[in-house]
Amino acid sequence: MPFPQFPGNCPRLAPKDAKYSIRWHRGEQVVSLVYRIGKAERVYLSTAEHRRLVEMVNAVKEEYSETLGGVFYINEWHQVIVPVAGEIDYFYAGEYDGSLEFDLDGHVLSGRPVGRDGQRLSPGDEWYGPHPGIPYKLRAGGKDISYEVRLSANRTREICLSDIVGREGAAQMAGRIREYKGYLGGRFYVNEWRAMFAPMVARDELRYIYLGQLEDSDPWFPKPEVA
Repeated sequence: MPFPQFPGNCPRLAPKDAKYSIRWHRGEQVVSLVYRIGKAERVYLSTAEHRRLVEMVNAVKEEYSETLGGVFYINEWHQVIVPVAGEIDYFYAGEYDGSLEFDLDGHVLSGRPVGRDGQRLSPGDEWYGPHPGIPYKLRAGGKDISYEVRLSANRTREICLSDIVGREGAAQMAGRIREYKGYLGGRFYVNEWRAMFAPMVARDELRYIYLGQLEDSDPWFPKPEVA
């Protein structure tokens, strides 16, 4: 195969605003996303500055799909992951280090952990950035982190951080997320800038909270090795 299947965390059933996509805009294919503003407002943002990324995604689609463009993801190691066949199979398109930036009402929107004023965020601050990222789960009890891999059409496996770094390391990392998500756990995201953020519901209003930065020294899942 010219593009191997991706062996790591492949987002499944992710909401629309948690994905990047390639779509047509004014006669050319561009990188786009859906940005959620409050409960009722959505805006489609796009940038034409990443021609090589468009080509990377389309190369996978040309090989395994009948149509170009569509959804893709970039994980915390800058690996580009492209789902095909109804988002059942995920393929590795390569690594991309370009900085995705979008214009929103004259302001630069990116996955960097900064606020609207450009100042660096602190854990617990509101997350104003876009929502594409790789989902992980803080397990109930708040002492471990996991994600699922699909083994077949009706079989999945949960990959737990504690099985990789040990219980103490997993509890340390999970504690940073638990401080804001609570002991019930739940989903959070890590983007290509290694920024961690999570959706939170308060008074029937959905907000996103910045959880901190994932560092190389943190007890975390290893970078997926792709043949």
